[in-house]
Amino acid sequence: MTADSGQIPYELINGPVADPYQPRVAETYSDATHLWQDVIGPGLWFQFGVYGQADMPAPQDESPESLDASGRRHLERQLDIAGLNDHGREPERILDVGFGWGTALEHLARRFPHCPRLDGVNISLTQTEYAARRTAALSLAGRVKLYLCNAQDLWLLPDPEQPYDLVLMRGSITHFSAGLLDATLRALASRMSRGGTLVISESLYNIPLQDYTSALPDDEDRLACGHRKTLNLLADALMRNSFMLQDARRLPTDEDVIHWLQDVRANIERVFPREIPKAFRELRDTAVNLTAALHEGTYSVYSIIASR
Repeated sequence: MTADSGQIPYELINGPVADPYQPRVAETYSDATHLWQDVIGPGLWFQFGVYGQADMPAPQDESPESLDASGRRHLERQLDIAGLNDHGREPERILDVGFGWGTALEHLARRFPHCPRLDGVNISLTQTEYAARRTAALSLAGRVKLYLCNAQDLWLLPDPEQPYDLVLMRGSITHFSAGLLDATLRALASRMSRGGTLVISESLYNIPLQDYTSALPDDEDRLACGHRKTLNLLADALMRNSFMLQDARRLPTDEDVIHWLQDVRANIERVFPREIPKAFRELRDTAVNLTAALHEGTYSVYSIIASR
């Protein structure tokens, strides 16, 4: 089924089993895109950032300490760790699971100009429509295909005869229940090439989850991130579903994550001096909680590279 909003093409895929948590995740990203740009940067990088590395300079019109520059640097650092440097063989098919506003897909399309097919799946209609407009405006629609599709239904994506050799899951797993995580990894394993690379960036806890207490009262599911996970839990799920862990490290550093959170919190308080919309209020409160957890050593952002 193809859905069109004006000239905005994307494909709708409905699997046989509904995910009851999906509406809560979609709600988190339903605010106008320009508000998100005011808060997290015009480029809409939304998976923290790496700061202070002169070997990855920003464009001339962009501060090297900006949210956009730090976010781009974070992805590039992960690609380097995964061995996907500029001189290697380009992927033949790429998948971004939870592509947000299409930022990483756009970057990868430019980074790998000879890759003929880049797919993205998302469950936010607001983000998907924005990403489709962005893709069309950059003349990438012939290579980039977008799907409004729950991650557990990856096995239904078109062209199964052409496996994915590079998959990104950067910030999407944070929204998954344990059951959805297993279903997604199982579906993903069925669609990846043997030896294909999986690049993950995820917020994980360094202590048993029952021992964690948030700095602010933990009485609401902020940003649909209520299904907390540890590194061991995620590593076990990967190995259980035919993935081999290649690299796991704290990236960005705890200090860089705090830097990013403080920048975002300052933007929220600047953009919304009076009433803060629900998602951004939750983001501000999450920044407070995570900053405290980072100082305590109970939480970190991890880069994980795995292979099928």
